[in-house]
Amino acid sequence: MKDKVISTTAEHSIQICKICGRQFPQLLLEKIMQYKLWAVFLLALNTAISADELKLTNGDVIQGHLLETSEDPEADSSQIIWQSDNFGPLSIALQQVATINGVAPGANTSSPAPTVSQFSTSYKGDISATGAYASGNEEREDWDIEGAVEWRDGDFRHRSGINYESHSLDNIPANEEYYVDYGIDWFFQDQWFWSNNLTWGANDNRAIEQYYTLGSAIGRQFWNRESGALSAETGLLWINEEYQDNSSDSRLTWSWAADYRQMITASLELFHRHSLLVSLENLGDSEIKADLGLKAPLIKNIYTELKLEWIYDNQPALGTDPSDSQLTIGVSYSW
Repeated sequence: MKDKVISTTAEHSIQICKICGRQFPQLLLEKIMQYKLWAVFLLALNTAISADELKLTNGDVIQGHLLETSEDPEADSSQIIWQSDNFGPLSIALQQVATINGVAPGANTSSPAPTVSQFSTSYKGDISATGAYASGNEEREDWDIEGAVEWRDGDFRHRSGINYESHSLDNIPANEEYYVDYGIDWFFQDQWFWSNNLTWGANDNRAIEQYYTLGSAIGRQFWNRESGALSAETGLLWINEEYQDNSSDSRLTWSWAADYRQMITASLELFHRHSLLVSLENLGDSEIKADLGLKAPLIKNIYTELKLEWIYDNQPALGTDPSDSQLTIGVSYSW
């Protein structure tokens, strides 16, 4: 689904950002400022609903508060009852608890708590699907399938993903979009990481026959809890695009990306992801991608998801609009 954008002289005028001093197209600068307001709102929301934090010896973090604990912290059978924000009361063996609000159970507050790696060995992933089919006066098929996995081993976090979309109308050959990617993050400090990633894909809607990207960035994991997470990174991304008219374009860009999720109720999650790319050779060549949505459980490990996807490219391929957006409602499975 495309948004019709009418070009004007004002859209292509260059403005200087009062915050960073860089030059940006006026319309792009307006979009960036909108996202700064979103970031302030999301950070304020997280502060308003913060809770106590329990960290396990395997690195997992659970938000909530302590209900009760055993009287003998040295006994093998000792345990605590922790009221989780998402799962209700949990019985946890005391020997599996590393810290509560940064303090080891039974330790004096003046003694340093034991250091626990933020990312121990773990594995998780999800797969989601949306679709629509219509026949009669209008023949229409729409499919969107997406999957992602993440596994952590000590100081390294591996990420991979795959996406496939197909949209056809009245027996016209379907427009397809797909990509596969892989990335690895090295946490050289507790919250700071070096990220490297590789992507290959294609996009008929934007007349891109195929594209490749290779990037490297420095990022910070501000927090990563059961109730929410926030990370941001900035660096360089090399892009090579081959268009359907047999032309091509290669460029080195500055990139800035963020990934945010937060439980806003006991069962409703808000998520937001975005990336901004600006060509280092031509500051007027830039692109923004963003996802914003809500996720709610249906039954165990199965969720329904409402998501708005938006992309703006101020120098798109010939014959294509600079802006695309779509609103989807689908089902996902997480493990």
